[in-house]
Amino acid sequence: MPSRRIALSASVLAAAGLVGSSVTQQAFAAPADGSNPAAGKFVAGQTSVRTVVVNGVQRSYRVHMPAGYTRGIPTPLVLAFHARSQSAVEFEHVTGLTRLPAITVFPDGLRSAAGPQSWQGAPYANPRADDIGFTRAILSQVGAEASVDRGRVFLIGRSNGGSLTNLLTCRMPGRFRAMALISSAFYPQAEAGCGGTRPVSTIVFHGTADPIVPYLGAVKFGNQLQPVPAYLNQQARRAGCQKPVTRSAGGNVTRIDWPLCRSGAMITHLRFNGGGHGWPHPTYASLIEPGQRVNTSSLIWQFFQARAVTSSFGS
Repeated sequence: MPSRRIALSASVLAAAGLVGSSVTQQAFAAPADGSNPAAGKFVAGQTSVRTVVVNGVQRSYRVHMPAGYTRGIPTPLVLAFHARSQSAVEFEHVTGLTRLPAITVFPDGLRSAAGPQSWQGAPYANPRADDIGFTRAILSQVGAEASVDRGRVFLIGRSNGGSLTNLLTCRMPGRFRAMALISSAFYPQAEAGCGGTRPVSTIVFHGTADPIVPYLGAVKFGNQLQPVPAYLNQQARRAGCQKPVTRSAGGNVTRIDWPLCRSGAMITHLRFNGGGHGWPHPTYASLIEPGQRVNTSSLIWQFFQARAVTSSFGS
């Protein structure tokens, strides 16, 4: 699909089904589970479970094939990393991402002595977690079994999963075309040496009243969390962006775009004024943050489609 700019006005977002309309107010249906053992072919419209051993540790992930998937036709790939204390199956069922016309992969984080499932780079992560290696293995396995469009490989991460997502674009340059970060934690010390890496297009969703990952930063687990505005400005500088454009996206949502960047990347921020730590969606009551006007999954996909140009599964 040719690259194109995303319309920013609230009226256009509503017409596209991204803010409160009769379409976006439909609850996401739970995906067909269809969980299979590691053996067996991927099946359109179903979710399979795969395992892989990384540095002596067995890891698992879920792969959902879109309903219209046909072997031999290159299909976009989205890797979605859950928050700390979530699981792959929970993230699959509550986000609605399996409704996207893409292969969606939901990896499982590792538990640690410090608590529930989490990801590499956080101070509480399992020291045996090699989530960079895990991601490489996923790309290799899925790429061997499915028809992946290598120019449309994307990342999504929530909270601690967003921290890993951000780290992956640094440690695996050239692999991903764009990423979406939802209530993401930014640990600067986990990204040491990433300053020279060319940034990818990024869309960031964050609430100003987030009690878990404060919008203006905090010290947690003995580590400094970077303020969201500081992270955005840093990314914009690295991408060589001009001044941002700020406007209302309806309700309590402010949209900020850095659309003109020398690197070709685009930085977008949806700020939920007074919003918390959840996955924003108009009506889906089981989500942590229901009642928001923005349909997060749909807006992420629109952003990804606009940024889809060639890249590769390089080493």
